[in-house]
Amino acid sequence: MKKTYNQVRQLLLFSLTAVVLLVSACKKDNDAPTPKLETITPGQGSGGDVLILTGSGLSDMRTIVFDKNNVPASFTSTLNTNNSLVFRVPDTAFGGPQNILFTNSAGKQLSVPFNVVALPTISTAFPTDFEIGTTITITGNNLDDVTKVVLDGTTVEATIVSKSRKELVIKMPATTITRAKLKITNSSGDRLTDMEFVNVAQAFGLFKDDFGMDNWSWGGDFTAVSENAVTGTRSLKAAYTGSWGGLSLHSDAGVSITGYKYITFWAKGADVDRQVDLKINWGPSRTFTIPAGVWTYYRVTIEGFLTGITQINDFVLQIHDDGKTIYYDNILLVK
Repeated sequence: MKKTYNQVRQLLLFSLTAVVLLVSACKKDNDAPTPKLETITPGQGSGGDVLILTGSGLSDMRTIVFDKNNVPASFTSTLNTNNSLVFRVPDTAFGGPQNILFTNSAGKQLSVPFNVVALPTISTAFPTDFEIGTTITITGNNLDDVTKVVLDGTTVEATIVSKSRKELVIKMPATTITRAKLKITNSSGDRLTDMEFVNVAQAFGLFKDDFGMDNWSWGGDFTAVSENAVTGTRSLKAAYTGSWGGLSLHSDAGVSITGYKYITFWAKGADVDRQVDLKINWGPSRTFTIPAGVWTYYRVTIEGFLTGITQINDFVLQIHDDGKTIYYDNILLVK
């Protein structure tokens, strides 16, 4: 009986101690001071920028949230003091004026006005060749509030088809411009794409939807087909069957390259990577690797490559080793 009494007594003492500790902890939390603001520096910033909040009652913060779509910011509480709090603008923060909400252990909150600068960023675009009505898909970030897409240097606007945070789809307008970057505008401002977009209608086509030169190819079947087109309705299917077969485009009169800056083309590889040699007039040449299964864009600067040459009589894309099928499109001379 005495043993049972002692066990009960110890249990009661343990429970009482736990309650005291819990009440003490709650009292400590409830006693957390009300946070107050002095300054936030800088007053606006982009994802990754370091911000410094000064004031009082800042040492017991539990959460920091950018209130536009409730994006949390990470911080290290042990590195902050009662008068200073250091944190970064989240890379995922949405652009525009909003409040940053600071909440401490007692649930007391401080709201600080802030402007997130979230310019559109562009990672990829396909295709970068276009005709009137061509649909281009752009991937990146901060694309959900894009309001305008303009061909840089003009007032000509593309039509926004759809938009989300990571993807923007546009339809290209009619224009006489040869090539241009896109100026993309959202609530934070403008950003130019790194890549240029080529107007196929303003370029000379060695091949567009059909052959612009005579087809003198060998070692395979080389035809325009209504499949896998980058723009327009057809691509060039180069079914290389022989070893070292060649897509060969020929013109007796020659195609003048005066005034043109680039030779460009698209290629979609076979089931394995393949190398091809670009040869002009059976003289200057470049070797390219065509990755398997994807469209890849190639651009060759004419200056320095075709030194002393004023026209193209023969344009050849010769495959290395055994034959494979490669699709080509928009083999162009671009100003």
